[in-house]
Amino acid sequence: MRSPVGEGKKRLLEALFDEFGENGPSPNLSMRQVAERLGVHHTLLTYHFGSRPGLLRAVLSEARRRDNLVIAATGDELGFVALCRAIWNFYSDPAHEDRTHAFFHLVGLAVYERDAFQELVVDIDGLAQLLEAAALRDGATATDARRQSIIATACLRGLLLQRLLTPAAEVDAAAELFITSSAAFEGESHAS
Repeated sequence: MRSPVGEGKKRLLEALFDEFGENGPSPNLSMRQVAERLGVHHTLLTYHFGSRPGLLRAVLSEARRRDNLVIAATGDELGFVALCRAIWNFYSDPAHEDRTHAFFHLVGLAVYERDAFQELVVDIDGLAQLLEAAALRDGATATDARRQSIIATACLRGLLLQRLLTPAAEVDAAAELFITSSAAFEGESHAS
């Protein structure tokens, strides 16, 4: 009897996390190398994920879904600034560096092949939604909360990219400066 549709893909994703950890397989591994490590035929991976970028996209989407659950659980009571700091601390942790590399690799591909990465493009807004909810809890208007979340998400991602390209204490200091300055912006938006 065949498994329900999607069950095989779900089991493969679990196997990927079991074998490669929370960061998933390195973007440098071929589909054949990944399949060999999982003990399956590479055509099974191709059937479920299409290509190496498709496999990475699925793993990254699942990892980000899990990350957002962890961050949301910590951030349910956090205000906007504290949530920005929690997000930075989570993603700037060296344990998540491979995942951050994979994220920017796939985002770069999505810039050129938006249709092929539509799922990633749609899913990329998870952190912005968490930040928007925090800004609303802090009393921001819906418009200001959305704008604050877009700015914060873009800045934090930009700083993470900078940290990957030129790791230095100045990047962490710049992140803290941005986060601290968000408190001033937050106060201004509530006053208007």
